[in-house]
Amino acid sequence: MKPPLPKRSNLFLLELILAILFFSLASAVCMQLFAKARTLSTQASLQNHALVEAKNACALFQSREGSLEKLQEDYSCSVLTDSSLTVYYDEDWELCSQEDSVYTMEIQRKSTDYEEKLVRGTVSVSGKETLCTLTASSYTSGKAGEPVS
Repeated sequence: MKPPLPKRSNLFLLELILAILFFSLASAVCMQLFAKARTLSTQASLQNHALVEAKNACALFQSREGSLEKLQEDYSCSVLTDSSLTVYYDEDWELCSQEDSVYTMEIQRKSTDYEEKLVRGTVSVSGKETLCTLTASSYTSGKAGEPVS
């Protein structure tokens, strides 16, 4: 006597189960890729906003000849200390108070060179981590030993 052959319905079910397993694994991998892409896109967007704000601050630093007092006039909700100016932004990158801030930009006046006619500084933008840091420099119009006006 011959052994009974498996029924075709059993083979079809096995093939169907394997196909479902394959597509389940493929969809899980695709979902992870989409989630990683979203995270990278969000991070890139934050870094782009930070870079734009830092470049604007560097341009203002140069046009104001490194004067933090003059820079404070351009940033309404900022805090000025001896060697730095801190500017606060909300989640939409609008200027805000320190209590409502999500992002912080710190402009520091670092040093002067060439008979105190070259002023250097750094602009750093951070949220939960540092997003961008740029260096700025500006020649002052004053003579050596005269305060920048």
